[in-house]
Amino acid sequence: ILLCFCNVCNFSANLPSSLCLSRCKELKYAKDLPQISIIFIFVNEALSVILRSVHSAVNHTPAHLLKEIILVDDNSDEEELKAPLEEYVNKRYPGLVKVVRNQKREGLIRARIEGWKVASGHITGFFDAHVEFTSGWAEPVLSRIQENRKRVILPSIDNIKQDTFEVQRYENSAHGYSWELWCMYISPPKDWWDAGDPSLPIRLVLKCKLLGIHHVLFSFFKGDFSEWNIMSH
Repeated sequence: ILLCFCNVCNFSANLPSSLCLSRCKELKYAKDLPQISIIFIFVNEALSVILRSVHSAVNHTPAHLLKEIILVDDNSDEEELKAPLEEYVNKRYPGLVKVVRNQKREGLIRARIEGWKVASGHITGFFDAHVEFTSGWAEPVLSRIQENRKRVILPSIDNIKQDTFEVQRYENSAHGYSWELWCMYISPPKDWWDAGDPSLPIRLVLKCKLLGIHHVLFSFFKGDFSEWNIMSH
């Protein structure tokens, strides 16, 4: 049902502005922010879902900050993800969207490394190929890394209901792990609450799902990451 719904709905969805905190809308950012390369990893994802993600990234990222979008196909079987995908993005976004093909199933981490090798932006953003972006998402991510390029930034993530595509806002939270190593959402630390500013970043244990990282910093880790046999996408 979800796939059928996505196949007939508009690729260019407008997310409600209420998702952005009022304090965040008041913030001002430098005009010389670094550019970001957005990398989507997929394997046998529905073409319509991938294109929604691409359109959302283009429509909600300032053009001068978006260096490129890289689609990494981790050896998909679906025919629509081969020539039809490349023909569409080459016609709609010539030069902006690039497709990288893995010749065998590498898994999430090594697929990300293949995308990183092609990326030319100062900042690299790794995302699932089934996401929507809100307006103003890029500036705080790029600004925090510009301040300190050793930072790895995890954007605030809301939920898209699978049966209606309605967006459900999640409150700001930190991440932790149970003794069984399941990732959990937990309350931010006391000093964050005491500051009284919901736009401030939260220091947290990072889960490697969606993240922004300086291109050079990632190069220090990629050798270790290449040994990870994580197949989930």
